[in-house]
Amino acid sequence: MRSKLLRCIYYVTVDHFVTIPQDLTADLAYHGIKIYQVPYHSIDRFLPPKNLTPQSCLILCDIPELVQAFLASDYYVVAVLHEDNKDKHFNVRYAVEDLTEVDWHFFVKYWQRYAGIPWHIFDTERCKIREMCPEDLNDLYDMYKDKRICQYTEDLFENRMHELEYIKDYVKNMYHFYGFGTWLITDKFSENLIGRVGFNYRPGFDDPELGFVIDPKYWRHGYAYETCSKAIEYGKNEFGFSRIHAFVRIENSPSIALLNKLGFRECGRYTINENLHERWVLEL
Repeated sequence: MRSKLLRCIYYVTVDHFVTIPQDLTADLAYHGIKIYQVPYHSIDRFLPPKNLTPQSCLILCDIPELVQAFLASDYYVVAVLHEDNKDKHFNVRYAVEDLTEVDWHFFVKYWQRYAGIPWHIFDTERCKIREMCPEDLNDLYDMYKDKRICQYTEDLFENRMHELEYIKDYVKNMYHFYGFGTWLITDKFSENLIGRVGFNYRPGFDDPELGFVIDPKYWRHGYAYETCSKAIEYGKNEFGFSRIHAFVRIENSPSIALLNKLGFRECGRYTINENLHERWVLEL
């Protein structure tokens, strides 16, 4: 069973003179995470204690061959790059160059990536926005039982296994690559699924595209505005978005009203999947 908490970090280095920044050590300790520096020649004596699984630790390592050995043993590894190894091939998902530029949150987020734990994105007054994961499959199908939700958006795959594979691919290709995508809206207290909100890229356009869908049983309670307005703010602050756009069917008057309220302006019409859409743009 995989741990739900990152317990400790091991920095395995070939350089005896490398030191872990004191501020980073203190920051990690404040959040309950221990970090140990492990000289390469002493690695056998510093492997995680028996009460800790490889998945409850994170390995930092600047030695390519050892990175591969740790990965083969199911450890979660972040490569540490410096002047002496930048020309080496690590073949690892994640790397860091300057330990003075990262904090505890950096390590927890990439440990969560390895562990398959969805990232928490942001909160609103009533909602928690987070990434979706394969465990959300049943809740998504429950939400899409009310086919009013599909009036202006695509339905899920009829075959659940196809949808499951789509979710896995989406997590890998969107969240892991871009750092954003379509997220889930859940109730902050009950964690019930309310809808989806987030950003994607549409072929042929450079601007990130805002998308949202709300479970019909939560319509007319202000959830779309509450979550979309915060998502726009988050996109600007976290990803540096300077402009976003959205496409909406011309007969979808509630969404057009929402885009107006959010400050978008209509910028042309396009035919998408044989339906006429308006493109709305927001300058940030």
